[in-house]
Amino acid sequence: MEQSDPRSSSVTSAVMSTVSRYIKLLLEDTRLNVTEKLTRLLSALTVCALLLVLALATLLFLSLAAGQALADVMNPIWAYVIVASFYAVIAVVIFFCKTVLIVNPIARFLSRLLIEAPENTQVVHDQSTPVS
Repeated sequence: MEQSDPRSSSVTSAVMSTVSRYIKLLLEDTRLNVTEKLTRLLSALTVCALLLVLALATLLFLSLAAGQALADVMNPIWAYVIVASFYAVIAVVIFFCKTVLIVNPIARFLSRLLIEAPENTQVVHDQSTPVS
């Protein structure tokens, strides 16, 4: 039978200990990154939701004011039909431009939030020698 060298077993255990510690640190780093990104995402969603509620309340009161102002000039029913038509036109524009107005900004926000920016690895080619 061969006898194992005590130095090789201590080196092996040191390597295994280092690899185990490295994996634990990687997992901890991943947990911290996920926590940070979820915090940023949820805070952005919360701020957007609050702004949306406030904007809708403001829009409601402005719409009622516009309808009332138009009702002083014309038949009240037509005044509110004009206000409703204005919102219908805005809805149609948003529907046809949804990629530019909604999808692309959300995709950009999420990609900046979740995907790390690549490091600047520009390859500089010497102009004096041709690349083959």
